[in-house]
Amino acid sequence: MALNNKVHHIHFASLFKPTYVICHTEKKDRDSILMELMTQLAYQAGIGNVELAFQEVQQRENEIPTIVGPGIAMPHARLEGIDKIVVGITTIKDGFVYAPERSSNVVKLVILTLAPRTAPGLYLQAISSIAKICQDPTTAEKVAALDDPEKIWTFFQTNGAALPEYLRVSDIMEPVTVKLQEHDTMERAIDLFVRHRVN
Repeated sequence: MALNNKVHHIHFASLFKPTYVICHTEKKDRDSILMELMTQLAYQAGIGNVELAFQEVQQRENEIPTIVGPGIAMPHARLEGIDKIVVGITTIKDGFVYAPERSSNVVKLVILTLAPRTAPGLYLQAISSIAKICQDPTTAEKVAALDDPEKIWTFFQTNGAALPEYLRVSDIMEPVTVKLQEHDTMERAIDLFVRHRVN
């Protein structure tokens, strides 16, 4: 009997819906934008305790601002109380300074990823997929120019990377000089990947 070695993929666009997208927000600072997006996800995706989720993301962003590409920020956290990856997207037409210490990078696209604390593998797949999309330096400008959540969802559906159903090292790793210690947690690993822009 022949084995079926076909690799199945999950599209990044399947992790969110147009209702998880805020186009051209009027907010102009990081925390207000994150809270607005968290509230949207609470209504549309049932993420639960908005304040707790916000605090988790805020703490991470205060430690390591996740500006991962030209004009793109990718805040993320693993949470208790959710059972699947949830992605929310906000665009800021004219951009804003996401992190004062990196004021030269004006952010126009915020991609928020929330994942179950118990699913680090799927979390890595989602982060990897988003990072690959962000490699195109024109992504933020293209998405921020769109004026409708459906158009933004379609952009990622047609141009976004696909997530492998079964995670392989080659899906997320490249040779790097970043080193982990035996006792380091998965969360520390993910933070280092983001900080050093490891795809």
